[in-house]
Amino acid sequence: MTKTTQRQMRQGIVVDGGLRDVTSVTSWYRAGHFKSTEAASGAFELAYQQAMDGMGKSISAWMGMTESEFDVWMRHKTLPPMK
Repeated sequence: MTKTTQRQMRQGIVVDGGLRDVTSVTSWYRAGHFKSTEAASGAFELAYQQAMDGMGKSISAWMGMTESEFDVWMRHKTLPPMK
């Protein structure tokens, strides 16, 4: 039995960093889909790991953040503004 890698599993899935195929964690957060700050923070950590695994064009685009929002999140783990 061969082991399937994440990259192989993603073949054929189009993820362009936009919201056409995947809704970003930031969009979910701003829409109020998390019951607590802790739940939102966990989702942001998961999205970051997914981006590090190669999802999306860039990490900030996958997470749905501007470069400045991403910079603040990386430095302080501060969630983006609700807008």
